[in-house]
Amino acid sequence: MKIRVLSYNIHKGFSFSGWDFTLHTIKQALQETKADIVLLQEVVGENHQLRKAVPQWPTEAQFEFLADTVWPHYSYGKNAVFSLSHHGNAILSRFPIIKEENINISTNR
Repeated sequence: MKIRVLSYNIHKGFSFSGWDFTLHTIKQALQETKADIVLLQEVVGENHQLRKAVPQWPTEAQFEFLADTVWPHYSYGKNAVFSLSHHGNAILSRFPIIKEENINISTNR
């Protein structure tokens, strides 16, 4: 059995410049890869300010929005937590995730 794995830093759903909200384009591109497992960095779990400011912001967490029906199994690890927001890493999978553990090894704290 071959398993296709993809790793991608989504930059919180914004373009590299930070000006354009590209999460919907990212979702389409991820689906086109036909990956079985997707490893994502800089995924927003919650951000109350951006939810109000960006009209295209999804109603659910970014990892749930990206998972959609393609990757029914997912796990999210908060690594940067603030009063109104948090972001971290996520795994989207076509296969069940049997066990998960988030170990924060951030050094810039």
